[in-house]
Amino acid sequence: MSNKSPLLNIIFQSLNKVTRNVLRDFGEIENLQVSPNSIDKFVSRTENKIYSTLLEDLTKSRPEWGMKLNPFEQSIKDKYYWIVDVLNGQFNFSHALPYFAITVSVEFNNEILSTVILDPLRDELFFAEKGKGSYLNDRRIRVSRRSSIGSCVFSIYDDSQTTNNKMTNNIFEPIYSLASKYSSVTREFGSSALNFAWLASGKIDCLFANNLNKNQVACGELLIKESGGYLTNLKYINAYKTSSDLLIGANPTLHKELLKKINNKF
Repeated sequence: MSNKSPLLNIIFQSLNKVTRNVLRDFGEIENLQVSPNSIDKFVSRTENKIYSTLLEDLTKSRPEWGMKLNPFEQSIKDKYYWIVDVLNGQFNFSHALPYFAITVSVEFNNEILSTVILDPLRDELFFAEKGKGSYLNDRRIRVSRRSSIGSCVFSIYDDSQTTNNKMTNNIFEPIYSLASKYSSVTREFGSSALNFAWLASGKIDCLFANNLNKNQVACGELLIKESGGYLTNLKYINAYKTSSDLLIGANPTLHKELLKKINNKF
């Protein structure tokens, strides 16, 4: 995508500012330079620094736009909003696990028009604008072309605070059984944003996500759609409209097959 829009350039420049600090802070955790007793405060300071920079840059560029911090905030008609997730994969970051991202999306009338996912550790910038395709560092990306469930990579993410409870286990049990039956593998990376990005770029074949809020889903649906995939719940409703449900993402062929098998219990 040689001619990026002015809007994307604003987001890129702001994310570029925060990258150095994020990498430095992650390095301090990774090298055990942060006391375990103060790690929560340290991570909070990192998040605040990211947010402060993005808030200043984005609101300066578009002062009339809103900034959605509360995923349950109702949108005002005909108003643009920035949706920011300053540290998607916070738990990973705090434990020096190299799977986290920073995301910025633009919403208008409850529709995502632009989205950016930055993986600072790998220097990978995923982005999409409505009707213009999805990209990774200027290279066009597309979902996996795999046409059958056999030997797929399933990515699973659950944001519930009660991951080990019976209800959560019941949600994912059919997916583990499905993967086992068709010789596929499951992976849990701990960052919903990276799961979205890796599905859009074909690194994984299918994703399952549960109990996300609307702000977490904002960065994923457009990126996946523009790369040729689907992200919906079990009733085929778009993810951004039903974020807290179990979400399934895949290319059209796999998506259809997965929905059919899961809804029919194989």
